[in-house]
Amino acid sequence: MKKYYRCYVCGDIHFGVKAPEVCPTCLVKNAYVEISSDEAERTSRPTQTTMTRTEFRAAIERFAEKNEFQVNADAAKVETLFDGIFANEQNHGLKYCPCRLRTKDFNEDLKLVCPCNFIIHETYKGKEDGECWCGLFIRRKK
Repeated sequence: MKKYYRCYVCGDIHFGVKAPEVCPTCLVKNAYVEISSDEAERTSRPTQTTMTRTEFRAAIERFAEKNEFQVNADAAKVETLFDGIFANEQNHGLKYCPCRLRTKDFNEDLKLVCPCNFIIHETYKGKEDGECWCGLFIRRKK
């Protein structure tokens, strides 16, 4: 049965059958303690200041570099999507996809945080010109 664990050194949250022997974040050995799902949810919510648009853009570009997709080259569209992503973060605490509706179930809505797992959806899967739900990411041209 999967459980939640928290590293008592750095606060890293792990969900699994057992805790990692070594924390992947701070590299301390045997540092995890089992916690409730409520504590995991409360402690894993963002507490740091938000990324700027420039920092977020750089992060998603680094993410896309390693994959078969790229950030959409339409700068105006990307800026409009950023407006929605950052409004969701301000209003709801996380960078939710601007074109999908939240269920208000925190665990379910984690699937909607940008970048979401769009490669399994019809808008991307099996299409030569596939894109994520909102068009922030598009399939890289071969």
